[in-house]
Amino acid sequence: MTVLRDISTTYASMFSLVLFMTLFESLRPKKETTLLTLGLMGPLMAVNIALLFILGPTTMSTLLLLTCSLPSLIFFWLLARHRDGRFFFTFCLADTLMLEVIHTTAVLDFFLGSTYIFTVISRLILCPLVAYAVYRWVRPFYLELQNHVDKGWYVFASISLIFYMLLTLSSSVPTRITQRPEQLPAFILLLILVPVVYLHILVTLRRMQLLYESREKESILNVQVESLCSRVDEFTTANERFREERHDFRHKMRTMAALAESGQLDEVKAMASEYSEAPQESVVESYCGHAILDAVLSSYLQWARRKGIRVTTRLDLPDTLQVSETELATVFANAIENAIHACEKLEPDKRFIEIKAITQPAFMLQIRNSFDGVIAFDKDGVPLSGRKGHGFGTRSIVTFCEKNNAFCEFGAEEETFFLRMMFR
Repeated sequence: MTVLRDISTTYASMFSLVLFMTLFESLRPKKETTLLTLGLMGPLMAVNIALLFILGPTTMSTLLLLTCSLPSLIFFWLLARHRDGRFFFTFCLADTLMLEVIHTTAVLDFFLGSTYIFTVISRLILCPLVAYAVYRWVRPFYLELQNHVDKGWYVFASISLIFYMLLTLSSSVPTRITQRPEQLPAFILLLILVPVVYLHILVTLRRMQLLYESREKESILNVQVESLCSRVDEFTTANERFREERHDFRHKMRTMAALAESGQLDEVKAMASEYSEAPQESVVESYCGHAILDAVLSSYLQWARRKGIRVTTRLDLPDTLQVSETELATVFANAIENAIHACEKLEPDKRFIEIKAITQPAFMLQIRNSFDGVIAFDKDGVPLSGRKGHGFGTRSIVTFCEKNNAFCEFGAEEETFFLRMMFR
Protein backbone atom coordinates (compact mmCIF):
# COMPACT_ATOMS: atom_id res chain seq x y z
CA MET A 1 0.00 0.00 0.00
CA THR A 2 2.98 2.33 0.43
CA VAL A 3 3.21 2.39 -3.36
CA LEU A 4 -0.15 4.18 -3.43
CA ARG A 5 1.18 6.70 -0.95
CA ASP A 6 4.32 7.34 -3.00
CA ILE A 7 2.37 7.71 -6.24
CA SER A 8 -0.05 10.17 -4.65
CA THR A 9 2.89 12.13 -3.18
CA THR A 10 4.47 12.37 -6.61
CA TYR A 11 1.14 13.43 -8.11
CA ALA A 12 0.70 16.17 -5.48
CA SER A 13 4.28 17.38 -5.90
CA MET A 14 3.70 17.92 -9.61
CA PHE A 15 0.90 20.33 -8.78
CA SER A 16 3.36 22.63 -7.04
CA LEU A 17 4.77 23.28 -10.52
CA VAL A 18 1.27 23.93 -11.84
CA LEU A 19 0.62 26.41 -9.03
CA PHE A 20 3.91 28.18 -9.57
CA MET A 21 3.39 28.52 -13.32
CA THR A 22 -0.08 29.95 -12.60
CA LEU A 23 1.39 32.79 -10.52
CA PHE A 24 4.76 33.18 -12.26
CA GLU A 25 5.60 35.99 -14.71
CA SER A 26 8.29 35.14 -17.24
CA LEU A 27 10.46 37.43 -19.32
CA ARG A 28 9.99 35.17 -22.30
CA PRO A 29 6.82 34.50 -24.34
CA LYS A 30 4.35 32.05 -22.83
CA LYS A 31 4.93 29.33 -25.43
CA GLU A 32 8.70 29.51 -25.11
CA THR A 33 8.46 29.46 -21.31
CA THR A 34 6.25 26.37 -21.45
CA LEU A 35 8.64 24.51 -23.77
CA LEU A 36 11.67 25.38 -21.66
CA THR A 37 9.85 24.31 -18.49
CA LEU A 38 8.83 20.96 -19.96
CA GLY A 39 12.37 20.43 -21.28
CA LEU A 40 13.98 20.87 -17.87
CA MET A 41 11.32 20.08 -15.31
CA GLY A 42 10.23 16.88 -17.06
CA PRO A 43 13.59 15.11 -16.64
CA LEU A 44 14.05 16.65 -13.18
CA MET A 45 10.70 15.29 -12.02
CA ALA A 46 11.55 11.88 -13.47
CA VAL A 47 14.80 11.76 -11.51
CA ASN A 48 13.06 12.75 -8.27
CA ILE A 49 10.32 10.15 -8.79
CA ALA A 50 12.95 7.47 -9.27
CA LEU A 51 14.75 8.59 -6.12
CA LEU A 52 11.46 8.56 -4.23
CA PHE A 53 10.90 4.87 -5.00
CA ILE A 54 14.56 3.98 -4.35
CA LEU A 55 15.13 5.93 -1.13
CA GLY A 56 11.58 6.14 0.21
CA PRO A 57 9.47 9.19 1.15
CA THR A 58 11.13 9.81 4.51
CA THR A 59 14.63 10.20 3.05
CA MET A 60 13.39 12.05 -0.03
CA SER A 61 11.45 14.59 2.03
CA THR A 62 14.78 15.76 3.47
CA LEU A 63 16.60 15.65 0.11
CA LEU A 64 13.85 17.32 -1.89
CA LEU A 65 15.25 20.77 -1.23
CA LEU A 66 18.51 19.86 -2.98
CA THR A 67 17.26 17.48 -5.66
CA CYS A 68 14.20 19.44 -6.80
CA SER A 69 13.57 22.81 -5.14
CA LEU A 70 17.03 24.32 -5.61
CA PRO A 71 17.44 23.38 -9.32
CA SER A 72 13.91 24.60 -10.00
CA LEU A 73 14.58 27.87 -8.20
CA ILE A 74 17.71 28.56 -10.27
CA PHE A 75 15.97 27.70 -13.54
CA PHE A 76 12.93 29.90 -12.93
CA TRP A 77 15.09 32.72 -11.54
CA LEU A 78 16.76 32.97 -14.94
CA LEU A 79 13.32 33.21 -16.60
CA ALA A 80 11.68 35.52 -14.05
CA ARG A 81 10.46 39.00 -14.88
CA HIS A 82 10.74 40.05 -11.22
CA ARG A 83 14.04 38.87 -9.75
CA ASP A 84 13.43 39.98 -6.18
CA GLY A 85 11.21 39.13 -3.23
CA ARG A 86 8.23 38.68 -5.54
CA PHE A 87 9.90 35.68 -7.18
CA PHE A 88 10.96 34.05 -3.90
CA PHE A 89 7.54 34.51 -2.33
CA THR A 90 5.79 33.00 -5.36
CA PHE A 91 8.20 30.06 -5.41
CA CYS A 92 7.82 29.30 -1.71
CA LEU A 93 4.07 29.86 -1.83
CA ALA A 94 3.54 27.18 -4.49
CA ASP A 95 5.70 24.62 -2.69
CA THR A 96 4.22 25.33 0.72
CA LEU A 97 0.63 25.02 -0.50
CA MET A 98 1.36 21.58 -1.92
CA LEU A 99 3.13 20.54 1.29
CA GLU A 100 0.02 21.68 3.11
CA VAL A 101 -2.13 19.36 0.98
CA ILE A 102 0.31 16.45 1.28
CA HIS A 103 0.68 16.62 5.06
CA THR A 104 -2.98 17.40 5.79
CA THR A 105 -4.14 14.36 3.83
CA ALA A 106 -1.42 12.22 5.45
CA VAL A 107 -2.54 13.20 8.96
CA LEU A 108 -6.20 12.56 8.14
CA ASP A 109 -5.27 9.19 6.66
CA PHE A 110 -3.42 8.33 9.90
CA PHE A 111 -6.55 8.93 11.97
CA LEU A 112 -8.60 6.85 9.51
CA GLY A 113 -6.36 3.81 9.82
CA SER A 114 -3.41 4.44 7.49
CA THR A 115 -4.71 2.45 4.54
CA TYR A 116 -3.50 5.17 2.14
CA ILE A 117 -6.72 4.81 0.15
CA PHE A 118 -8.01 8.06 1.63
CA THR A 119 -4.65 9.71 0.87
CA VAL A 120 -4.85 8.82 -2.81
CA ILE A 121 -8.49 9.81 -3.27
CA SER A 122 -8.22 13.05 -1.30
CA ARG A 123 -5.09 14.17 -3.15
CA LEU A 124 -6.64 13.33 -6.51
CA ILE A 125 -9.51 15.65 -5.60
CA LEU A 126 -7.78 18.37 -3.57
CA CYS A 127 -4.85 19.11 -5.87
CA PRO A 128 -6.97 20.13 -8.88
CA LEU A 129 -9.35 22.03 -6.59
CA VAL A 130 -6.51 24.03 -5.03
CA ALA A 131 -5.00 24.70 -8.45
CA TYR A 132 -8.38 25.86 -9.80
CA ALA A 133 -9.03 28.09 -6.76
CA VAL A 134 -5.63 29.74 -7.16
CA TYR A 135 -6.17 30.25 -10.90
CA ARG A 136 -9.74 31.50 -10.49
CA TRP A 137 -9.50 33.79 -7.45
CA VAL A 138 -5.85 34.45 -6.63
CA ARG A 139 -4.12 34.74 -10.01
CA PRO A 140 -5.99 37.79 -11.45
CA PHE A 141 -5.14 40.20 -8.64
CA TYR A 142 -1.84 38.50 -7.76
CA LEU A 143 -0.38 39.28 -11.20
CA GLU A 144 -1.44 42.91 -10.75
CA LEU A 145 0.12 42.93 -7.31
CA GLN A 146 3.47 41.89 -8.74
CA ASN A 147 3.39 44.77 -11.22
CA HIS A 148 2.14 47.46 -8.85
CA VAL A 149 3.59 46.61 -5.43
CA ASP A 150 7.36 46.38 -5.15
CA LYS A 151 7.86 46.66 -1.40
CA GLY A 152 7.45 44.17 1.44
CA TRP A 153 7.95 41.05 -0.67
CA TYR A 154 11.19 39.95 1.00
CA VAL A 155 9.49 39.90 4.41
CA PHE A 156 6.64 37.78 3.05
CA ALA A 157 9.10 35.54 1.20
CA SER A 158 11.00 34.98 4.47
CA ILE A 159 7.79 33.97 6.24
CA SER A 160 6.95 31.58 3.40
CA LEU A 161 10.43 30.05 3.44
CA ILE A 162 10.23 29.49 7.20
CA PHE A 163 6.88 27.75 6.79
CA TYR A 164 8.33 25.55 4.05
CA MET A 165 11.24 24.51 6.24
CA LEU A 166 9.03 23.97 9.29
CA LEU A 167 6.65 21.73 7.38
CA THR A 168 9.51 19.81 5.78
CA LEU A 169 11.55 19.24 8.94
CA SER A 170 8.74 18.71 11.44
CA SER A 171 7.05 16.19 9.16
CA SER A 172 10.10 13.96 8.64
CA VAL A 173 12.79 14.61 11.26
CA PRO A 174 13.75 12.43 13.06
CA THR A 175 10.97 10.20 11.68
CA ARG A 176 7.66 10.67 9.86
CA ILE A 177 5.20 12.71 11.91
CA THR A 178 2.66 9.86 11.95
CA GLN A 179 5.24 7.78 13.81
CA ARG A 180 5.33 10.43 16.54
CA PRO A 181 1.68 10.71 17.64
CA GLU A 182 2.55 12.80 20.69
CA GLN A 183 3.72 15.63 18.36
CA LEU A 184 0.68 15.54 16.09
CA PRO A 185 -1.28 18.28 17.95
CA ALA A 186 1.55 20.79 17.41
CA PHE A 187 1.91 19.73 13.79
CA ILE A 188 -1.83 20.11 13.20
CA LEU A 189 -1.69 23.64 14.64
CA LEU A 190 1.12 24.39 12.17
CA LEU A 191 -1.05 23.10 9.32
CA ILE A 192 -3.82 25.44 10.43
CA LEU A 193 -1.47 28.37 10.89
CA VAL A 194 -0.02 28.23 7.35
CA PRO A 195 -3.21 29.05 5.37
CA VAL A 196 -4.29 31.63 7.96
CA VAL A 197 -0.99 33.53 7.61
CA TYR A 198 -1.05 33.24 3.82
CA LEU A 199 -4.56 34.64 3.74
CA HIS A 200 -3.42 37.54 5.88
CA ILE A 201 -0.44 38.15 3.59
CA LEU A 202 -2.62 38.21 0.47
CA VAL A 203 -5.11 40.56 2.13
CA THR A 204 -2.25 42.86 3.16
CA LEU A 205 -0.81 42.83 -0.36
CA ARG A 206 -4.25 43.56 -1.78
CA ARG A 207 -4.63 46.56 0.50
CA MET A 208 -1.19 47.79 -0.53
CA GLN A 209 -2.25 47.54 -4.17
CA LEU A 210 -5.49 49.45 -3.58
CA LEU A 211 -3.57 52.14 -1.69
CA TYR A 212 -1.09 52.40 -4.55
CA GLU A 213 -3.88 52.66 -7.14
CA SER A 214 -5.69 55.26 -5.06
CA ARG A 215 -2.57 57.42 -4.74
CA GLU A 216 -1.75 57.01 -8.43
CA LYS A 217 -5.26 58.00 -9.50
CA GLU A 218 -5.31 60.97 -7.14
CA SER A 219 -1.92 62.08 -8.44
CA ILE A 220 -3.04 61.83 -12.07
CA LEU A 221 -6.24 63.76 -11.37
CA ASN A 222 -4.40 66.47 -9.45
CA VAL A 223 -1.89 66.95 -12.27
CA GLN A 224 -4.71 67.15 -14.81
CA VAL A 225 -6.68 69.63 -12.72
CA GLU A 226 -3.64 71.83 -12.10
CA SER A 227 -2.85 71.87 -15.81
CA LEU A 228 -6.45 72.69 -16.65
CA CYS A 229 -6.66 75.50 -14.10
CA SER A 230 -3.51 77.01 -15.57
CA ARG A 231 -5.01 76.86 -19.05
CA VAL A 232 -8.27 78.41 -17.83
CA ASP A 233 -6.34 81.29 -16.22
CA GLU A 234 -4.46 81.89 -19.46
CA PHE A 235 -7.66 81.87 -21.47
CA THR A 236 -9.40 84.18 -19.00
CA THR A 237 -6.53 86.66 -19.33
CA ALA A 238 -6.75 86.45 -23.12
CA ASN A 239 -10.49 87.08 -22.95
CA GLU A 240 -9.94 90.21 -20.87
CA ARG A 241 -7.46 91.49 -23.45
CA PHE A 242 -10.04 90.87 -26.15
CA ARG A 243 -12.63 92.92 -24.27
CA GLU A 244 -10.15 95.76 -23.93
CA GLU A 245 -9.43 95.61 -27.66
CA ARG A 246 -13.14 95.65 -28.44
CA HIS A 247 -13.64 98.67 -26.15
CA ASP A 248 -10.84 100.59 -27.92
CA PHE A 249 -12.03 99.55 -31.37
CA ARG A 250 -14.72 102.29 -31.47
CA HIS A 251 -12.21 105.06 -30.76
CA LYS A 252 -9.73 103.73 -33.31
CA MET A 253 -12.40 103.62 -35.99
CA ARG A 254 -13.32 107.26 -35.33
CA THR A 255 -9.67 108.30 -35.51
CA MET A 256 -9.15 106.40 -38.77
CA ALA A 257 -12.32 107.98 -40.24
CA ALA A 258 -11.07 111.47 -39.35
CA LEU A 259 -7.66 110.76 -40.91
CA ALA A 260 -9.31 109.47 -44.06
CA GLU A 261 -11.48 112.59 -44.37
CA SER A 262 -8.39 114.77 -44.10
CA GLY A 263 -6.62 112.72 -46.78
CA GLN A 264 -3.94 111.29 -44.50
CA LEU A 265 -4.06 107.83 -46.04
CA ASP A 266 -0.58 106.81 -44.97
CA GLU A 267 -1.55 107.31 -41.33
CA VAL A 268 -4.73 105.29 -41.91
CA LYS A 269 -2.69 102.42 -43.36
CA ALA A 270 -0.26 102.56 -40.44
CA MET A 271 -3.06 102.37 -37.88
CA ALA A 272 -4.75 99.54 -39.76
CA SER A 273 -1.46 97.62 -39.91
CA GLU A 274 -0.81 98.21 -36.21
CA TYR A 275 -4.27 96.99 -35.33
CA SER A 276 -3.99 93.89 -37.46
CA GLU A 277 -0.69 92.95 -35.80
CA ALA A 278 -2.07 93.38 -32.29
CA PRO A 279 -2.77 90.19 -30.32
CA GLN A 280 -5.91 88.68 -31.70
CA GLU A 281 -7.02 86.43 -28.86
CA SER A 282 -10.31 84.61 -29.13
CA VAL A 283 -13.27 85.44 -26.97
CA VAL A 284 -14.64 82.70 -24.73
CA GLU A 285 -17.71 81.29 -26.41
CA SER A 286 -20.69 80.24 -24.31
CA TYR A 287 -21.58 76.57 -24.60
CA CYS A 288 -23.26 75.74 -21.32
CA GLY A 289 -23.26 78.77 -19.02
CA HIS A 290 -20.55 77.46 -16.69
CA ALA A 291 -17.47 79.69 -16.77
CA ILE A 292 -14.74 77.05 -16.45
CA LEU A 293 -16.42 74.63 -18.84
CA ASP A 294 -17.00 77.42 -21.37
CA ALA A 295 -13.35 78.46 -21.20
CA VAL A 296 -12.12 74.90 -21.70
CA LEU A 297 -14.57 74.10 -24.47
CA SER A 298 -13.74 77.35 -26.27
CA SER A 299 -10.03 76.68 -26.09
CA TYR A 300 -10.09 73.04 -27.19
CA LEU A 301 -12.83 73.34 -29.80
CA GLN A 302 -11.11 76.32 -31.43
CA TRP A 303 -7.98 74.18 -31.49
CA ALA A 304 -10.00 71.46 -33.21
CA ARG A 305 -11.37 73.88 -35.80
CA ARG A 306 -7.88 75.13 -36.58
CA LYS A 307 -7.04 71.49 -37.39
CA GLY A 308 -9.85 71.44 -39.95
CA ILE A 309 -12.16 69.33 -37.76
CA ARG A 310 -15.93 69.81 -38.00
CA VAL A 311 -17.29 70.43 -34.52
CA THR A 312 -20.91 70.09 -33.46
CA THR A 313 -22.15 70.62 -29.91
CA ARG A 314 -25.48 70.24 -28.18
CA LEU A 315 -24.99 70.73 -24.48
CA ASP A 316 -27.81 70.79 -21.97
CA LEU A 317 -26.12 70.90 -18.59
CA PRO A 318 -27.91 71.45 -15.28
CA ASP A 319 -27.54 74.83 -13.63
CA THR A 320 -26.05 73.14 -10.58
CA LEU A 321 -23.57 70.41 -11.36
CA GLN A 322 -23.46 67.35 -9.12
CA VAL A 323 -19.71 67.02 -9.69
CA SER A 324 -16.75 69.38 -9.52
CA GLU A 325 -16.87 71.75 -12.49
CA THR A 326 -13.08 71.80 -12.71
CA GLU A 327 -12.84 67.99 -12.74
CA LEU A 328 -15.63 67.74 -15.33
CA ALA A 329 -13.79 70.31 -17.44
CA THR A 330 -10.72 68.06 -17.18
CA VAL A 331 -12.77 65.21 -18.62
CA PHE A 332 -13.85 67.40 -21.55
CA ALA A 333 -10.28 68.57 -22.11
CA ASN A 334 -8.83 65.04 -22.10
CA ALA A 335 -11.58 63.58 -24.26
CA ILE A 336 -11.44 66.39 -26.85
CA GLU A 337 -7.64 66.32 -26.96
CA ASN A 338 -7.71 62.56 -27.60
CA ALA A 339 -10.35 63.10 -30.28
CA ILE A 340 -8.22 65.78 -31.98
CA HIS A 341 -5.18 63.49 -32.09
CA ALA A 342 -7.35 60.72 -33.56
CA CYS A 343 -8.84 63.02 -36.22
CA GLU A 344 -5.41 64.28 -37.28
CA LYS A 345 -4.65 60.86 -38.75
CA LEU A 346 -7.52 61.23 -41.26
CA GLU A 347 -8.15 63.23 -44.41
CA PRO A 348 -9.64 66.69 -43.64
CA ASP A 349 -13.06 65.82 -45.07
CA LYS A 350 -13.40 62.86 -42.67
CA ARG A 351 -12.61 64.73 -39.47
CA PHE A 352 -15.41 65.44 -37.00
CA ILE A 353 -16.07 65.76 -33.28
CA GLU A 354 -19.56 65.67 -31.84
CA ILE A 355 -20.36 66.55 -28.21
CA LYS A 356 -23.79 66.02 -26.65
CA ALA A 357 -25.07 66.29 -23.09
CA ILE A 358 -28.59 65.90 -21.70
CA THR A 359 -30.07 66.17 -18.22
CA GLN A 360 -33.19 64.03 -18.67
CA PRO A 361 -33.82 61.25 -17.75
CA ALA A 362 -30.34 61.56 -16.25
CA PHE A 363 -27.23 63.64 -16.75
CA MET A 364 -25.54 61.91 -19.68
CA LEU A 365 -22.59 62.92 -21.82
CA GLN A 366 -21.41 61.57 -25.17
CA ILE A 367 -18.37 62.55 -27.22
CA ARG A 368 -17.96 60.99 -30.67
CA ASN A 369 -15.16 61.46 -33.16
CA SER A 370 -13.83 59.94 -36.35
CA PHE A 371 -10.68 57.80 -36.22
CA ASP A 372 -8.74 55.39 -38.41
CA GLY A 373 -10.51 52.30 -37.06
CA VAL A 374 -7.40 50.92 -35.34
CA ILE A 375 -7.82 50.61 -31.57
CA ALA A 376 -7.22 48.13 -28.76
CA PHE A 377 -8.98 47.87 -25.40
CA ASP A 378 -7.78 46.36 -22.14
CA LYS A 379 -9.74 43.76 -20.15
CA ASP A 380 -11.85 46.55 -18.57
CA GLY A 381 -12.81 48.06 -21.93
CA VAL A 382 -10.48 51.06 -21.60
CA PRO A 383 -8.58 52.13 -24.75
CA LEU A 384 -4.89 51.32 -24.78
CA SER A 385 -2.54 54.05 -25.93
CA GLY A 386 -0.16 53.04 -28.69
CA ARG A 387 2.28 55.81 -27.79
CA LYS A 388 4.78 55.56 -24.95
CA GLY A 389 4.15 58.10 -22.20
CA HIS A 390 0.52 58.63 -23.24
CA GLY A 391 -2.78 57.31 -21.94
CA PHE A 392 -2.92 59.50 -18.82
CA GLY A 393 -5.94 61.40 -20.15
CA THR A 394 -8.01 58.24 -20.50
CA ARG A 395 -6.93 57.04 -17.06
CA SER A 396 -7.92 60.43 -15.66
CA ILE A 397 -11.41 60.05 -17.16
CA VAL A 398 -11.76 56.58 -15.62
CA THR A 399 -10.59 57.91 -12.25
CA PHE A 400 -13.14 60.74 -12.43
CA CYS A 401 -15.95 58.28 -13.13
CA GLU A 402 -14.93 55.99 -10.28
CA LYS A 403 -14.72 58.92 -7.88
CA ASN A 404 -18.17 60.24 -8.86
CA ASN A 405 -19.92 56.86 -9.19
CA ALA A 406 -20.56 57.47 -12.89
CA PHE A 407 -21.03 54.84 -15.58
CA CYS A 408 -18.34 55.11 -18.24
CA GLU A 409 -18.16 53.33 -21.60
CA PHE A 410 -15.57 53.50 -24.36
CA GLY A 411 -16.33 51.94 -27.72
CA ALA A 412 -15.95 52.02 -31.48
CA GLU A 413 -18.44 51.60 -34.30
CA GLU A 414 -16.69 51.17 -37.65
CA GLU A 415 -14.62 54.38 -37.92
CA THR A 416 -16.31 56.30 -35.11
CA PHE A 417 -14.99 56.25 -31.55
CA PHE A 418 -17.24 57.22 -28.65
CA LEU A 419 -17.12 57.98 -24.95
CA ARG A 420 -20.36 57.76 -22.99
CA MET A 421 -20.88 58.76 -19.39
CA MET A 422 -23.98 58.62 -17.21
CA PHE A 423 -24.15 60.12 -13.75
CA ARG A 424 -26.31 58.29 -11.25
